Amino acid sequence: MKKKILVHICCAPDLLYFLKRLREDFSEAEIIGFFYDPNIHPYEEYELRLVETKRICNQLNIKLLEGEYDLENWLNKVKGLEKEPEKGERCKVCFDIRLEKSFEKAQELGCNALTTTLLMSPKKDICQIKVSAKKFEERYRIEFLAPDYRKKGGTQEMFALARENEIYMQDYCGCIYGLFNQGKDPHIYLISSKGRRAGSREEMLFIKKIKYMAESMDLFTKEYYFPFMGWLLLQSSLLLDNEPVESLVEPYSMSIRGILKGNISKESGNLLYLNKGFLVIKLKEELKYDVPITFNGLIYPTFIVKETFRERIKKGKIKATLQARFEELKSLIMIIGNEKAEYTIGIPADTTYNGEGITEEEVSSLIRMYYEDIYKGRLSVVLLGAELNGKFGSTVFENIVGKKINDFMLSRIKI
Repeated sequence: MKKKILVHICCAPDLLYFLKRLREDFSEAEIIGFFYDPNIHPYEEYELRLVETKRICNQLNIKLLEGEYDLENWLNKVKGLEKEPEKGERCKVCFDIRLEKSFEKAQELGCNALTTTLLMSPKKDICQIKVSAKKFEERYRIEFLAPDYRKKGGTQEMFALARENEIYMQDYCGCIYGLFNQGKDPHIYLISSKGRRAGSREEMLFIKKIKYMAESMDLFTKEYYFPFMGWLLLQSSLLLDNEPVESLVEPYSMSIRGILKGNISKESGNLLYLNKGFLVIKLKEELKYDVPITFNGLIYPTFIVKETFRERIKKGKIKATLQARFEELKSLIMIIGNEKAEYTIGIPADTTYNGEGITEEEVSSLIRMYYEDIYKGRLSVVLLGAELNGKFGSTVFENIVGKKINDFMLSRIKI
Protein backbone atom coordinates (compact mmCIF):
# COMPACT_ATOMS: atom_id res chain seq x y z
CA MET A 1 0.00 0.00 0.00
CA LYS A 2 1.26 3.45 -0.91
CA LYS A 3 2.17 5.45 2.17
CA LYS A 4 0.32 8.64 3.03
CA ILE A 5 2.40 10.35 5.71
CA LEU A 6 1.33 13.19 7.97
CA VAL A 7 4.37 15.10 9.25
CA HIS A 8 3.86 17.01 12.48
CA ILE A 9 6.00 20.15 12.16
CA CYS A 10 7.49 21.99 15.13
CA CYS A 11 9.56 24.61 13.27
CA ALA A 12 11.18 25.42 9.92
CA PRO A 13 14.87 24.79 10.81
CA ASP A 14 14.09 21.14 11.69
CA LEU A 15 11.71 20.80 8.74
CA LEU A 16 13.86 21.38 5.66
CA TYR A 17 16.50 18.68 6.20
CA PHE A 18 13.98 16.26 7.72
CA LEU A 19 11.68 16.42 4.69
CA LYS A 20 14.61 16.12 2.31
CA ARG A 21 15.63 12.83 3.97
CA LEU A 22 12.04 11.61 4.36
CA ARG A 23 11.43 12.05 0.63
CA GLU A 24 14.57 10.07 -0.13
CA ASP A 25 13.41 7.21 2.10
CA PHE A 26 9.76 7.29 0.98
CA SER A 27 9.98 8.59 -2.57
CA GLU A 28 6.52 7.30 -3.58
CA ALA A 29 4.69 8.55 -0.48
CA GLU A 30 2.22 11.40 -0.31
CA ILE A 31 3.43 13.82 2.38
CA ILE A 32 1.27 16.37 4.21
CA GLY A 33 2.57 18.89 6.74
CA PHE A 34 0.70 19.65 10.00
CA PHE A 35 1.74 22.63 12.12
CA TYR A 36 0.31 22.08 15.59
CA ASP A 37 2.23 23.82 18.37
CA PRO A 38 0.07 25.39 21.11
CA ASN A 39 3.13 25.37 23.38
CA ILE A 40 4.74 28.28 21.51
CA HIS A 41 4.53 31.61 23.30
CA PRO A 42 4.16 34.54 22.77
CA TYR A 43 1.77 34.50 19.80
CA GLU A 44 4.13 36.62 17.68
CA GLU A 45 6.72 33.85 18.05
CA TYR A 46 4.10 31.32 16.94
CA GLU A 47 3.28 33.43 13.86
CA LEU A 48 6.96 33.83 13.02
CA ARG A 49 7.59 30.07 13.11
CA LEU A 50 4.41 29.44 11.14
CA VAL A 51 5.24 31.85 8.30
CA GLU A 52 8.70 30.31 7.97
CA THR A 53 7.12 26.85 7.85
CA LYS A 54 4.75 28.05 5.12
CA ARG A 55 7.72 29.38 3.16
CA ILE A 56 9.62 26.07 3.31
CA CYS A 57 6.54 23.97 2.49
CA ASN A 58 5.89 26.27 -0.47
CA GLN A 59 9.47 25.72 -1.69
CA LEU A 60 9.08 21.94 -1.37
CA ASN A 61 5.54 21.87 -2.79
CA ILE A 62 4.22 20.25 0.40
CA LYS A 63 0.60 20.81 1.44
CA LEU A 64 0.49 22.45 4.89
CA LEU A 65 -2.35 22.38 7.43
CA GLU A 66 -2.45 24.49 10.59
CA GLY A 67 -3.87 23.14 13.84
CA GLU A 68 -5.67 25.15 16.51
CA TYR A 69 -3.60 27.46 18.69
CA ASP A 70 -5.17 26.25 21.94
CA LEU A 71 -2.63 27.71 24.36
CA GLU A 72 -4.98 27.74 27.36
CA ASN A 73 -5.57 23.99 27.08
CA TRP A 74 -1.80 23.41 26.86
CA LEU A 75 -1.13 25.56 29.95
CA ASN A 76 -3.76 23.68 31.95
CA LYS A 77 -2.27 20.29 31.05
CA VAL A 78 1.29 21.23 32.05
CA LYS A 79 0.21 22.92 35.28
CA GLY A 80 2.50 21.93 38.14
CA LEU A 81 5.37 21.14 35.77
CA GLU A 82 6.50 24.72 35.21
CA LYS A 83 9.97 24.24 36.74
CA GLU A 84 10.74 20.95 35.00
CA PRO A 85 13.99 21.01 32.98
CA GLU A 86 14.30 20.44 29.22
CA LYS A 87 13.67 16.72 28.48
CA GLY A 88 11.78 16.44 31.80
CA GLU A 89 8.17 15.59 32.66
CA ARG A 90 6.73 18.74 31.05
CA CYS A 91 8.22 17.75 27.69
CA LYS A 92 6.59 14.31 27.96
CA VAL A 93 3.16 15.90 28.49
CA CYS A 94 3.82 18.36 25.68
CA PHE A 95 4.69 15.52 23.26
CA ASP A 96 1.49 13.70 24.27
CA ILE A 97 -0.63 16.78 23.54
CA ARG A 98 0.87 17.49 20.14
CA LEU A 99 1.20 13.90 18.94
CA GLU A 100 -2.31 12.87 19.98
CA LYS A 101 -3.76 15.77 18.01
CA SER A 102 -1.51 14.82 15.07
CA PHE A 103 -2.72 11.21 15.13
CA GLU A 104 -6.32 12.49 15.17
CA LYS A 105 -5.60 14.64 12.13
CA ALA A 106 -3.83 11.74 10.36
CA GLN A 107 -6.87 9.51 10.90
CA GLU A 108 -9.18 12.25 9.64
CA LEU A 109 -7.08 12.59 6.44
CA GLY A 110 -6.82 8.86 5.83
CA CYS A 111 -3.06 8.73 6.45
CA ASN A 112 -1.47 5.37 7.28
CA ALA A 113 1.76 6.77 8.74
CA LEU A 114 2.84 9.68 10.92
CA THR A 115 6.10 11.25 11.96
CA THR A 116 7.32 14.48 13.54
CA THR A 117 10.17 16.93 12.96
CA LEU A 118 10.66 16.94 16.75
CA LEU A 119 12.88 13.92 16.05
CA MET A 120 15.32 16.30 14.37
CA SER A 121 15.70 18.74 17.26
CA PRO A 122 18.97 18.34 19.21
CA LYS A 123 17.17 19.59 22.34
CA LYS A 124 14.58 16.79 22.28
CA ASP A 125 14.86 13.22 23.60
CA ILE A 126 14.04 10.76 20.80
CA CYS A 127 13.14 8.03 23.33
CA GLN A 128 10.57 10.32 24.96
CA ILE A 129 9.02 11.03 21.56
CA LYS A 130 8.83 7.31 20.71
CA VAL A 131 7.23 6.46 24.07
CA SER A 132 4.64 9.17 23.54
CA ALA A 133 3.86 8.04 19.97
CA LYS A 134 3.49 4.37 21.02
CA LYS A 135 0.51 5.35 23.20
CA PHE A 136 -1.42 6.40 20.11
CA GLU A 137 -0.16 4.00 17.40
CA GLU A 138 -2.48 1.12 18.29
CA ARG A 139 -5.41 3.32 19.23
CA TYR A 140 -5.45 5.05 15.84
CA ARG A 141 -3.95 2.12 13.87
CA ILE A 142 -1.45 4.44 12.22
CA GLU A 143 2.26 3.58 11.95
CA PHE A 144 4.67 5.96 13.65
CA LEU A 145 7.89 6.52 11.70
CA ALA A 146 10.87 7.41 13.89
CA PRO A 147 13.93 7.87 11.66
CA ASP A 148 17.02 9.29 13.36
CA TYR A 149 18.29 11.80 10.81
CA ARG A 150 20.59 13.43 13.36
CA LYS A 151 23.18 10.69 12.79
CA LYS A 152 26.26 10.95 10.56
CA GLY A 153 26.38 14.76 10.52
CA GLY A 154 22.65 15.22 9.97
CA THR A 155 22.35 17.90 12.66
CA GLN A 156 25.21 19.92 11.16
CA GLU A 157 23.71 19.61 7.67
CA MET A 158 20.35 20.73 9.05
CA PHE A 159 21.88 23.93 10.44
CA ALA A 160 23.80 24.55 7.21
CA LEU A 161 20.62 24.20 5.12
CA ALA A 162 18.73 26.50 7.48
CA ARG A 163 21.41 29.20 7.16
CA GLU A 164 21.57 28.79 3.39
CA ASN A 165 17.81 29.26 3.13
CA GLU A 166 17.80 32.19 5.58
CA ILE A 167 15.40 30.46 7.97
CA TYR A 168 14.62 32.15 11.28
CA MET A 169 16.63 30.32 13.96
CA GLN A 170 14.83 30.51 17.31
CA ASP A 171 16.88 30.37 20.50
CA TYR A 172 14.38 28.54 22.71
CA CYS A 173 11.98 25.62 22.17
CA GLY A 174 8.93 27.88 22.18
CA CYS A 175 7.59 26.98 25.62
CA ILE A 176 7.31 29.91 28.03
CA TYR A 177 8.63 27.79 30.91
CA GLY A 178 11.57 26.56 28.89
CA LEU A 179 12.32 30.20 28.13
CA PHE A 180 12.39 31.14 31.82
CA ASN A 181 14.37 28.06 32.80
CA GLN A 182 17.05 28.92 30.24
CA GLY A 183 17.63 32.22 32.05
CA LYS A 184 16.48 34.39 29.13
CA ASP A 185 15.46 37.97 29.86
CA PRO A 186 11.64 37.68 29.75
CA HIS A 187 10.94 41.32 28.80
CA ILE A 188 12.72 40.88 25.45
CA TYR A 189 10.43 37.96 24.57
CA LEU A 190 7.13 38.73 26.26
CA ILE A 191 6.63 42.50 26.34
CA SER A 192 5.09 43.91 23.18
CA SER A 193 5.18 47.60 22.33
CA LYS A 194 2.89 49.55 20.07
CA GLY A 195 3.64 48.81 16.43
CA ARG A 196 6.92 47.15 15.42
CA ARG A 197 9.77 48.19 17.68
CA ALA A 198 13.22 48.14 16.07
CA GLY A 199 14.83 44.74 16.62
CA SER A 200 11.59 43.17 17.85
CA ARG A 201 9.90 39.92 16.93
CA GLU A 202 7.10 41.97 15.34
CA GLU A 203 9.59 43.69 13.04
CA MET A 204 11.10 40.36 11.96
CA LEU A 205 7.64 38.86 11.42
CA PHE A 206 6.78 41.77 9.12
CA ILE A 207 9.92 41.15 7.05
CA LYS A 208 9.41 37.37 6.92
CA LYS A 209 5.80 37.75 5.74
CA ILE A 210 6.97 39.94 2.87
CA LYS A 211 9.75 37.44 2.13
CA TYR A 212 7.19 34.62 1.89
CA MET A 213 5.05 36.67 -0.48
CA ALA A 214 8.00 37.75 -2.67
CA GLU A 215 9.40 34.21 -2.96
CA SER A 216 5.91 32.93 -3.85
CA MET A 217 6.12 35.33 -6.82
CA ASP A 218 9.54 33.89 -7.82
CA LEU A 219 11.39 37.02 -6.73
CA PHE A 220 14.89 36.65 -5.31
CA THR A 221 15.44 37.81 -1.73
CA LYS A 222 18.58 38.29 0.33
CA GLU A 223 18.93 39.04 4.06
CA TYR A 224 21.69 40.75 6.00
CA TYR A 225 21.61 40.83 9.80
CA PHE A 226 23.28 43.50 11.90
CA PRO A 227 23.68 44.42 15.60
CA PHE A 228 22.66 47.81 16.97
CA MET A 229 22.06 49.59 20.24
CA GLY A 230 18.33 49.56 21.00
CA TRP A 231 16.29 51.59 23.46
CA LEU A 232 13.08 50.86 25.36
CA LEU A 233 11.08 53.38 27.41
CA LEU A 234 9.77 51.76 30.60
CA GLN A 235 8.03 54.70 32.29
CA SER A 236 8.15 58.50 32.49
CA SER A 237 6.39 61.56 33.90
CA LEU A 238 6.88 65.33 33.59
CA LEU A 239 5.25 67.71 36.08
CA LEU A 240 5.21 71.52 35.95
CA ASP A 241 4.35 73.08 39.33
CA ASN A 242 3.05 69.64 40.33
CA GLU A 243 0.67 69.47 37.36
CA PRO A 244 1.22 66.82 34.62
CA VAL A 245 2.40 68.17 31.26
CA GLU A 246 1.60 66.32 28.05
CA SER A 247 4.95 65.21 26.68
CA LEU A 248 6.94 62.63 24.76
CA VAL A 249 10.35 61.23 25.66
CA GLU A 250 13.05 61.66 23.04
CA PRO A 251 14.30 58.20 21.99
CA TYR A 252 17.72 57.23 23.37
CA SER A 253 17.24 59.39 26.47
CA MET A 254 19.07 58.02 29.49
CA SER A 255 17.24 57.18 32.72
CA ILE A 256 16.82 59.59 35.61
CA ARG A 257 17.75 58.25 39.01
CA GLY A 258 14.73 58.66 41.28
CA ILE A 259 12.79 61.93 40.95
CA LEU A 260 14.58 64.93 39.43
CA LYS A 261 13.49 68.38 40.66
CA GLY A 262 14.80 71.70 39.38
CA ASN A 263 14.40 74.90 37.40
CA ILE A 264 15.41 75.99 33.91
CA SER A 265 18.88 77.53 33.96
CA LYS A 266 19.59 77.99 30.23
CA GLU A 267 17.61 78.59 27.05
CA SER A 268 19.01 77.96 23.55
CA GLY A 269 16.55 78.17 20.67
CA ASN A 270 13.96 75.45 21.20
CA LEU A 271 15.98 73.76 23.96
CA LEU A 272 15.53 74.45 27.68
CA TYR A 273 18.14 73.06 30.10
CA LEU A 274 17.42 72.15 33.70
CA ASN A 275 19.92 73.23 36.36
CA LYS A 276 20.73 69.61 37.25
CA GLY A 277 20.60 66.02 36.00
CA PHE A 278 21.33 66.87 32.31
CA LEU A 279 17.58 67.14 31.67
CA VAL A 280 16.55 68.89 28.44
CA ILE A 281 13.11 70.04 27.34
CA LYS A 282 12.70 70.28 23.58
CA LEU A 283 9.93 72.63 22.44
CA LYS A 284 7.95 71.89 19.27
CA GLU A 285 4.89 73.36 17.59
CA GLU A 286 3.34 69.87 17.53
CA LEU A 287 3.82 67.01 19.92
CA LYS A 288 5.49 64.48 17.61
CA TYR A 289 8.70 62.55 17.01
CA ASP A 290 11.22 63.32 14.31
CA VAL A 291 11.14 60.66 11.58
CA PRO A 292 13.49 59.05 10.97
CA ILE A 293 15.41 59.45 14.21
CA THR A 294 19.16 59.82 13.91
CA PHE A 295 21.07 58.49 16.91
CA ASN A 296 24.25 60.54 17.34
CA GLY A 297 25.36 59.06 20.64
CA LEU A 298 24.05 61.88 22.89
CA ILE A 299 21.71 60.53 25.58
CA TYR A 300 20.47 63.58 27.52
CA PRO A 301 17.15 62.73 29.23
CA THR A 302 14.95 64.78 26.92
CA PHE A 303 11.23 65.53 27.00
CA ILE A 304 9.35 66.91 23.99
CA VAL A 305 6.75 69.52 24.95
CA LYS A 306 4.58 71.94 22.95
CA GLU A 307 6.02 75.40 22.31
CA THR A 308 3.01 77.00 24.02
CA PHE A 309 4.46 75.91 27.41
CA ARG A 310 7.75 77.83 26.97
CA GLU A 311 7.15 80.76 29.36
CA ARG A 312 5.45 78.65 32.03
CA ILE A 313 8.29 76.13 31.98
CA LYS A 314 10.95 78.86 32.23
CA LYS A 315 9.31 80.24 35.39
CA GLY A 316 8.01 77.08 37.02
CA LYS A 317 9.33 74.12 38.98
CA ILE A 318 10.04 70.91 37.08
CA LYS A 319 9.66 67.42 38.49
CA ALA A 320 10.56 64.50 36.21
CA THR A 321 10.94 60.71 36.25
CA LEU A 322 12.27 58.61 33.41
CA GLN A 323 13.20 54.94 33.28
CA ALA A 324 14.56 53.55 30.01
CA ARG A 325 16.66 50.61 28.96
CA PHE A 326 19.51 50.36 26.46
CA GLU A 327 20.08 46.91 24.98
CA GLU A 328 22.17 45.22 22.34
CA LEU A 329 19.76 43.98 19.67
CA LYS A 330 19.78 42.43 16.21
CA SER A 331 17.82 43.49 13.17
CA LEU A 332 18.07 42.86 9.45
CA ILE A 333 17.60 44.27 6.01
CA MET A 334 15.99 42.21 3.27
CA ILE A 335 16.57 43.00 -0.41
CA ILE A 336 13.97 41.93 -2.95
CA GLY A 337 15.46 41.68 -6.43
CA ASN A 338 18.99 42.49 -7.59
CA GLU A 339 20.83 44.43 -4.88
CA LYS A 340 22.87 46.17 -7.61
CA ALA A 341 19.75 47.34 -9.46
CA GLU A 342 19.92 50.83 -10.91
CA TYR A 343 17.08 52.10 -8.70
CA THR A 344 16.31 51.10 -5.08
CA ILE A 345 13.28 51.87 -2.91
CA GLY A 346 13.79 51.64 0.85
CA ILE A 347 10.91 50.71 3.16
CA PRO A 348 11.22 50.99 6.97
CA ALA A 349 10.31 47.67 8.58
CA ASP A 350 9.96 49.17 12.06
CA THR A 351 7.43 51.79 13.17
CA THR A 352 7.66 55.04 15.08
CA TYR A 353 7.25 55.02 18.85
CA ASN A 354 3.65 56.07 18.15
CA GLY A 355 3.16 52.82 16.23
CA GLU A 356 2.95 54.53 12.82
CA GLY A 357 4.51 52.76 9.87
CA ILE A 358 4.15 51.15 6.47
CA THR A 359 1.66 48.27 6.34
CA GLU A 360 2.14 44.82 4.88
CA GLU A 361 -0.62 45.57 2.34
CA GLU A 362 1.17 48.70 1.14
CA VAL A 363 4.43 46.82 0.60
CA SER A 364 2.59 44.04 -1.23
CA SER A 365 0.89 46.57 -3.51
CA LEU A 366 4.22 48.23 -4.31
CA ILE A 367 5.87 44.90 -5.17
CA ARG A 368 2.99 43.88 -7.41
CA MET A 369 2.98 47.28 -9.11
CA TYR A 370 6.69 47.07 -9.96
CA TYR A 371 6.89 43.28 -10.29
CA GLU A 372 8.31 43.26 -13.83
CA ASP A 373 10.98 45.85 -13.03
CA ILE A 374 12.01 43.88 -9.92
CA TYR A 375 11.97 40.52 -11.71
CA LYS A 376 14.11 41.84 -14.59
CA GLY A 377 16.65 43.45 -12.24
CA ARG A 378 15.91 47.10 -13.01
CA LEU A 379 14.51 47.88 -9.55
CA SER A 380 15.10 46.52 -6.05
CA VAL A 381 13.06 46.97 -2.88
CA VAL A 382 14.78 46.79 0.48
CA LEU A 383 13.03 46.36 3.83
CA LEU A 384 15.05 48.26 6.41
CA GLY A 385 15.07 47.05 9.99
CA ALA A 386 15.72 49.64 12.73
CA GLU A 387 15.33 52.45 10.21
CA LEU A 388 12.87 54.89 11.79
CA ASN A 389 14.64 54.63 15.13
CA GLY A 390 18.25 55.30 14.26
CA LYS A 391 18.60 55.02 10.45
CA PHE A 392 20.57 51.82 11.06
CA GLY A 393 18.99 49.82 8.21
CA SER A 394 19.84 52.27 5.42
CA THR A 395 23.36 52.71 6.80
CA VAL A 396 23.91 48.94 6.71
CA PHE A 397 22.54 48.72 3.15
CA GLU A 398 24.86 51.47 1.93
CA ASN A 399 27.86 49.90 3.69
CA ILE A 400 27.24 46.36 2.42
CA VAL A 401 25.92 47.03 -1.08
CA GLY A 402 28.02 50.15 -1.73
CA LYS A 403 25.19 52.29 -3.13
CA LYS A 404 22.63 54.71 -1.75
CA ILE A 405 18.89 54.16 -1.62
CA ASN A 406 17.21 56.29 -4.29
CA ASP A 407 13.82 56.72 -2.66
CA PHE A 408 12.04 55.92 0.60
CA MET A 409 8.46 54.81 1.09
CA LEU A 410 7.40 57.09 3.95
CA SER A 411 4.17 58.65 2.72
CA ARG A 412 1.91 56.83 5.18
CA ILE A 413 4.04 57.57 8.24
CA LYS A 414 2.83 60.56 10.29
CA ILE A 415 5.75 62.91 10.82
